[in-house]
This record gives sequence, C-alpha cells and structure tokens, in this order.
Amino acid sequence: MQSKTSFFNMALFKKNISRTWIAGLLYFILLMLMLPVSFIINTAHSEDDWMAEMGYTMEMRLYEHMAYQPTASIAIVVAIVVTGVTFWYLFNRRDNYMMHAFPVGRKSLYFTGLLSSFVVAIVPVLLVSIFLTIAAAISGASGLGCIWYWALIVIVSTCLFMSVAMFSLMTTGQIVTAIIFYFIFNFLYILMEIAFRITASLLMFGMSAALNGINYKIWTPIFFIGNKIKVISNVQTDEMGNRVIGFTHEFIGGKYLAIYAVAAVVIFLVSYLMYSRKKLETVLDFIAVPFMKPIFSVGMSFFISMVAGAYVAGMIEAVKPLRYNARYAIAIVSAIIIGIIIYYATQMLIEKTLRVFRLKNLVHACIYSLAALVVLLGMRFDVVKIENKIPNAKDIAWAGISDHYEMVFTNPDEIEQVRKLHQNFLEDKKELRDVSVIYPDTDSTRYSIRYKLKNGDIIIRDYTVVDTEAPEVSPEYVAATQPILDFINEPSRIKEHVIGNTWNTGEITQMTFSVYKYNDNILDYEYQANSFDELSTNEKKEKYGRVYKALLKDVDEGKVFVQKFNGHDGYEYDEEALYNDFDFTITDKEHPYFSDTEHFWDYADDYFNSYPRYEQNITVSLNKNCDNTLKALKDEGFYESDDDILTYEEYDSQTGGDGGEPIHLYND
Repeated sequence: MQSKTSFFNMALFKKNISRTWIAGLLYFILLMLMLPVSFIINTAHSEDDWMAEMGYTMEMRLYEHMAYQPTASIAIVVAIVVTGVTFWYLFNRRDNYMMHAFPVGRKSLYFTGLLSSFVVAIVPVLLVSIFLTIAAAISGASGLGCIWYWALIVIVSTCLFMSVAMFSLMTTGQIVTAIIFYFIFNFLYILMEIAFRITASLLMFGMSAALNGINYKIWTPIFFIGNKIKVISNVQTDEMGNRVIGFTHEFIGGKYLAIYAVAAVVIFLVSYLMYSRKKLETVLDFIAVPFMKPIFSVGMSFFISMVAGAYVAGMIEAVKPLRYNARYAIAIVSAIIIGIIIYYATQMLIEKTLRVFRLKNLVHACIYSLAALVVLLGMRFDVVKIENKIPNAKDIAWAGISDHYEMVFTNPDEIEQVRKLHQNFLEDKKELRDVSVIYPDTDSTRYSIRYKLKNGDIIIRDYTVVDTEAPEVSPEYVAATQPILDFINEPSRIKEHVIGNTWNTGEITQMTFSVYKYNDNILDYEYQANSFDELSTNEKKEKYGRVYKALLKDVDEGKVFVQKFNGHDGYEYDEEALYNDFDFTITDKEHPYFSDTEHFWDYADDYFNSYPRYEQNITVSLNKNCDNTLKALKDEGFYESDDDILTYEEYDSQTGGDGGEPIHLYND
C-alpha cells in the first residue's frame, strides 16, 4: 500500500484514466480532422491548383494552415471537461466521503487526478502534432517548427485553464456552479471592464462610445492568447492578387506563454491548499470556501448594481432629459438600493436560508454601499481623469475628428492641434455636458474625437453639441466649440482629408451628375455622364478635370464640404442642398489612397481593405451656392438648364413630400 503522503497513486491513476479516456479519444479525433487530415486534403494535387499558379510553396501552405488553427478556444473546453469528470466525486456526498475514507491522502488524490487530467488533455495534442509533422515532411514542406509552436501554445493554454478549473472545483460543492464559476473566472477581467464601460457610457461626459475600442489584456487569456500568441503567416501578393511576391512568418507571444505557465503553477498550488483544507460537509454548498463568500456577495452586488443603477438613470433620461448631476444622483441611489437587494439574495443562496438579516451581513452590506458610493462619486468627479484624458502626443499614432466627415491626422503638428482643441473644449464641461437640457430647442448633433495610440489602444470620446450659430448659445459655448469647426473647415484640410491625400496628384477618371427631367408629367432619373461616349478617354479626363478645378475653387471659398454642429450636412435638411447626385473617381497609380474613414473606424487593416488602392470614388453634396462647380458642370454639358437643378425642398414639393400630389419617380 502506498503512503498517504505520496504524490502519486497508480491504482487511482488507472481509475481516473478509465473515466476520462473517452474524452481524450474524442479530442484526438477532432484534432486529427482539424490538422493532419485537413492539411492532407487541402494539399492534395497541390502542384496544379490555383495556389500553385500563384506561387505558393508547401511551406507557405503549412504556415497558413497552422496560423488559423484554434488554440485557447479548444483548450478552455477540454480543461473543464477532463478535470470535472476526474474530480466528480467532490460533488456527490456518498462518493466524497468514500474517496476520502480510502488510505490515500488528499495530496495523492489531488496530484494523481491532476496528472491523469494532463495525460488525457495533452497526449492527443502531442500525437496529432507528430502525425502532422510526418505528413508535412512527406509533402515536402519545410518550417515544421510552426506545428510544435502551435502545440506548445495549446499545451500551456490547457495547463492554465486546468488550473482555473481546479480553483473553480475547489470553490464550490456543486458541479454546475463550478462550471459557471470556471467561465466567470476566465472572463472575469473583461466582464468587470465591460461593467465599468457600460456605466461610463451611460453616465460620464463624452463616454457614450466607451464600449468601443476594447483591447484584450493578458488577464483574459481566452481572447489574449488567440490575438497575441500565435503563428504569424504573411503571404504578400501583387496588386491584383494574382502572384506571390513575398512571404514572412514568425512566432509571437513566447514571453506571455512563460507568464501563463508560471501563473498556472501558482494557481495549481493555491487550489491544492484550498483542497487540503476543504471540509467534507461542504458538498452541495453553493460556496465551499469561507473567504469566497463575502467576496462573491459584495462583488456580485457591486458590479450588477452599478450597471443597473446607470441603466435606471438612462431609462429616466430617455423619457425626460436630465442634467449631469441629476443623472448621477439617480444612478447612485438606484445602485445602492439594488445592490443591497442583490447582496441579501446572494446570502440566502449561499446560506440556504431566508434568515440572513444579521449584524455580520449588515456590515458587509454597508461595505458594499460604501464601495458603490465611492466608485460612483469617483466617476462623477472624474478622480482618475477619464473624462479629461488626453494622451501625450508622443504616444499617439494618429488623431481623428468625425462630424459629417472623418478626418485622420498623422502629422505631429496637426495631432498637437487636435489635442489643444480637445483641451479647450473640456475646459467648459459644466455647460457642454448639459447642452441638451440648456438648449432643448436648438439643432444638435454628435461629433467624435479618436486617438489611436502607438501601442494599439484606441481612446474614443463622443460629444453632443448644438449649432454654434444659434442666437441662444452662450459666448463661452461658442469659444469651446467653434475652434473645432474652424480647424476641420480649413480648405486645405478638406482637400486632404475629405477628397483625400491624392487630391492634387491624381486625375479624374470618372464623373457623374444626375439630372431629373419631366416627361409627360413623370420625373425621370438621368445620368448625363452617359452621353459622353463619343469622346475619347483623354477628352473625358480633360472635361472632368475642368469641373474638378471648379470644385476645388468652391472648396477654397468655403461653399462645399463645410461642416456645422447643427445636425445638417448639406442633405435634405438644408434648403439650399441639391437633390442632384454628383460624384467622381480620382485615380493616382503611384500614390495609394489613404482612407480617413476606414482608419477612423479602425477597419483599414481588415482583409478587404489590406491591399493598397489607387483610386477612390468621392460623393459630393452640392448646394446652390456652389457657383463655380455648377457653372463648370453646365459649360461641360452635364446639364442644360437651371431648371435641371433640383433642391431637396423642390423635390419634396414636386413628389408629394410636402403633402402635395405625388409624382411617380423612376430610378434607373
């Protein structure tokens, strides 16, 4: 008989394997289908497929195959399944007492169960990696190290998630609760961040977009591993995507794997200490560890009630606009009341009784109330400088402003100007955060300021503003907001960021101006550009170029692309805005087009926008004040008579938009 102080018991090991081998087998089959089988199928007849025609080598195929294989997402499921089955006896009263009555110490039970779980979860990964290595080598692929780096990521991820699973299993006496706790612990950091972001978006000035721009941190490994620890495969193709012109690859995140490995060991040891002191009678208890009970109750009360209180204030504000201080007062009172209710409800669940109204619990409820009050007051007075946060210029990759158009600035001088405009705007927060209440009848809109930091983080601020030209607004309000409009309406910036960086280097290769004509009392939709088919390509470009020069003159005179804080952008709300559509394509074969919009919304690097573009279609909202452009369009034959020019107001009156008899509109 082995000593009760031994770390390992062979009989127990075999028993554990007999209960979990089926999970390991299914895992092995799944990995076989995902890795070697899939690779063999995808590379069959590879010598004459489309990838071979592009110039893909077997090494490129192998790296791309491994770059997209899941790691943490499969490890998180395998870990809880294997450990849950292995330590199932902890959640059945009879099995629990029986196992601990055997001449096997808790040390043996714990570490033998841990070892058997490792074997079932990790051996399939090693076997599949061996089979894939053989298959790749036979196919002639080099770079086999990517297979084993993937295996290392999965193994470390599995160990990490198994440590969290063990901690969860020791925390409670119920298997279902243990599984719930397991996923809560794995997502705890991101859940807490989301709770703060939701609260900030509902309460804090400029933070309505707080849920955007979340970057996954090391504390949430399920997301962090997939983003920061992986095999990178980068196959470069030519502009048309027809030929491979380069290939790079790398293994990233090695230092984080080491951190996670150390963290797993620490959590395993903590879990063992919890197990060594766990009382047998805690089977079926909601929480089996004494120190976790107040943490769970106060934590649940705090985070749920904080979000709920903010939502209560938000719902009331949806019915009736609230001032900033009133919104916070409602949120604080609601959060404390809701939190106390949740606290006592969780205590009833933990203690399995309704008799929870004792002095000890009252003290914990007061602790919760004080914590909620401190945090919410801290948010109200911006103690940690969230509302006022403007990053240092040296940390900023680009700064952007969005009103009706998005502008992204990468020049250091312009970045500093945006920072100063933002600082000036925040100096008058007291009035700015209540503009919807102070000026309820004034046209309003929202504008955004974004900073993309060099470390990849994005800082977003969203503000409600009203028309600076309205007679009722204060001089202080105008002083805070008008400089922003002056900055983005400067003609050189409009050309560079609305038309685009190729505004003065490209040529106009296509131009369209729509004209609406009456035929038998029916309004027809005609594109006049189609009538230039008799012209040569160069003649068309010359014609388009003359109109474009006129458009640039209107930009210089402040007649087009002008932005205001009145909710109108030259479309149907402006009585001078033209219903006629006007757009053109600008092409520059030497300079890639920089899309301010795509960069501002942070999708410039996605798959569909990752290749350089050398042409861009620009839509222009003309108005009747654009004398130069309209004259050029008329002179160049895009329209014949001033009667062809139609404003939104005229369109509405002629098509029944203002209550008149509707006229049928054909859109060709």
